[in-house]
Amino acid sequence: MKTGILVCKGTGKVKNIGDYLQSVAQEQFLPKNSESIERESLNSVEGNEFIKLIMNGWFMHHPENFPPSEIIQPLFLSFHITPKIADTFFSEKTIAYLKKYEPIGARDLGTLKLLESKGIKSWFSGCLTLTLGKKYKASKHGDEIIFVDPYFELGGDNEAKKWVKLVKALLMFVKSPFKVLNLYKKFESDFISPVSKISKKKKLLLVASFYNAYSNIFSDDVLLNASYISHKISQADFPTNEEKMEYARLLIKRYSQAKYVVTSRIHCALPCLGIETPVLFVNSEALQGSGVRSSGRFEGLLDLLHQLNFTSGKIVVNSPEITKKLSEGKISRNLSFENRQDYKKLADDLSCRVTSFLEN
Repeated sequence: MKTGILVCKGTGKVKNIGDYLQSVAQEQFLPKNSESIERESLNSVEGNEFIKLIMNGWFMHHPENFPPSEIIQPLFLSFHITPKIADTFFSEKTIAYLKKYEPIGARDLGTLKLLESKGIKSWFSGCLTLTLGKKYKASKHGDEIIFVDPYFELGGDNEAKKWVKLVKALLMFVKSPFKVLNLYKKFESDFISPVSKISKKKKLLLVASFYNAYSNIFSDDVLLNASYISHKISQADFPTNEEKMEYARLLIKRYSQAKYVVTSRIHCALPCLGIETPVLFVNSEALQGSGVRSSGRFEGLLDLLHQLNFTSGKIVVNSPEITKKLSEGKISRNLSFENRQDYKKLADDLSCRVTSFLEN
């Protein structure tokens, strides 16, 4: 029987590389000749042999293309369904298909509740990226501190009046122009979102707003010397599946060697747990329930992480373990901490289930 790697190439000009971090997590367990299988067209897979396929990740932009082809032999774990498409996704045919392969391993508690509401047996599996230490754990960490798509807004909370937000950002720029300009250069070259395709004046205000929020809890030494990268990549720069996979591998290796990582991307934070790189997750109410983001998508996962919260235009620590380690109230370059260990049971269970699926 053949094996496949689930991928999602995407069709827009920009792609979230987080999908491929999940594909690399699959790749650790699979033979080198495994075939790439596109998530959004699972129903059109053809061939003369059955294909074993791990069904993990975000489902899906085109629910009309589910259930998969009959030649797919699936293992459902780390499976996420966005509530936005749940009514369309859960056709009678899909419910019957999922019941055939139950219990379904739900990536988050939000998905577990959705599945159980349709009478489908489910269990909380966590994310397959928690197993990335199987191949990508580094022997030692370096000095690089990496910010990956850290959440921030222009000013305070969304409800605040626009002029208040602008004034706060402007005041920070006036107060610390050289620091803001330093960060501006980093964002301009490395950090795609959310400071791309906007005027330079507004970009400066956004960077000032970032500095205003994060300097509340991070020292200047950290903020001005950190690396800033985004999980949003240009399709033109990485047009093929293999190019995206290779970039995802390189990112994981880079994270594995970092001193620590600060992110609002769940598929940066969870891989960091797996590879045992210290990670701080910046949470905000605005990260859930907007656009393709779905309420409940973090449920059960955030408990695995040390959290910071973006609130009222500032970053505050929401982790007793980190609070105890702060020097003069701020996170410095010398901060040394370990991740919570709760994820290890999930990672071990995922590894066992995948290995058993592939061997039988």
